[in-house]
Amino acid sequence: MASFVRFMLVCTCLWLAACSQQALIDKLTPHPAADIAQSVLDQVRKGDVEPVKARLADALRQDPGVEAKLRQLTGYFPAEAPRAVKLVGTKTMLINGASRYDLTYEYEFAEGWVLGNVVLAGEGDALRVQGLHVQRMAQSVEQQNAFTLSGKDATHWIVLLACIAIPSLCVYAFVLCLRTPIVRRKWLWALGTLLGFGTLHFNWTTGAFDFQPLSILLFGASSVGNLYEPLIMGMSLPLGAIWFLACRSGLLANAAAAKAAEGPLVQEQA
Repeated sequence: MASFVRFMLVCTCLWLAACSQQALIDKLTPHPAADIAQSVLDQVRKGDVEPVKARLADALRQDPGVEAKLRQLTGYFPAEAPRAVKLVGTKTMLINGASRYDLTYEYEFAEGWVLGNVVLAGEGDALRVQGLHVQRMAQSVEQQNAFTLSGKDATHWIVLLACIAIPSLCVYAFVLCLRTPIVRRKWLWALGTLLGFGTLHFNWTTGAFDFQPLSILLFGASSVGNLYEPLIMGMSLPLGAIWFLACRSGLLANAAAAKAAEGPLVQEQA
């Protein structure tokens, strides 16, 4: 019974996290840009390229091969109607005083998924398509970016263990620091044990690494991602914890010497 309750609690937490992330995407969805982007993709899916051409930016519309390219994009969509369509990515930027919207929609079909990306620039009815990309996928974006150990190589396991071991070391050193008599600046030693310096990022989906030398992480590790983006794990070198553990014997000796020096002084005053 206890195991079942724990299982239900875990499932509930995961469900609430997924709902909150989807709610955040819905909240950040820019309108009417999102509606225009979905309309453009639907027109491409149906092969109705003339309204799409009218919406293109001048540089794209003047391309002599633009109609053929749009027809090619239509071929990525299956003939039947999609089972579901949802927004899986949204970015809004301000470039040279003009708004730029990067919107990605996922179409679910019986035989797979199609990912459509539309880049819009401008405001209101003056929004123009700056970029349009379509690709087929065997899995949904959520499935592709799901955190799983199935089929992962040794690198993924090493990264996962490091992201567990580094915070554990920081917490151990922090607690040990609080229990260690230190003559001066104990708060600085304690703070240092919780910090990691330099960050090695790891993309859990692609297995790609990226190093950021000028970085400080609390507890020496991080994990960032959402339903539709790869999980990015970060690892930092816990220099503060390592330095404290290496210096602890010296700190203890200094504290003992300071205490011993106080003894005769107290006796003389008595």
